[in-house]
Amino acid sequence: MTSETPERSPEVLDFRRETVGQSTVLQVIGEIDTDTAPLFREHLAAARRDSTERLVVDLSGVTYMASPGLSVLIEAHNEHRRLNTRLLVVAGSRATRVPIMTTGLHAQLDVVITLEQALPS
Repeated sequence: MTSETPERSPEVLDFRRETVGQSTVLQVIGEIDTDTAPLFREHLAAARRDSTERLVVDLSGVTYMASPGLSVLIEAHNEHRRLNTRLLVVAGSRATRVPIMTTGLHAQLDVVITLEQALPS
């Protein structure tokens, strides 16, 4: 398992990326709103470029998720479909699970509750 140091942004959003087997895990910590969604998009794109077959976006550390963050997830999902790769979203916290469920995105995205569910055994 390899790990990179967390990157701190001025907008209260942190990212950690690690490789677990054949999966790249992007852990997101903080608030995803209008101000931080562009940074979220950049980190997702970089993780996608570096990942092989599976990118896991772990939103367990997200404390607030506004609609711009949901839009970024949809864009990433569509890009992964186009590339024939897999994007899994860990939405274990209420702050992420409720917006994803309320908007019906759980039917479009590949959503799990825990990181363990997202990683192959």
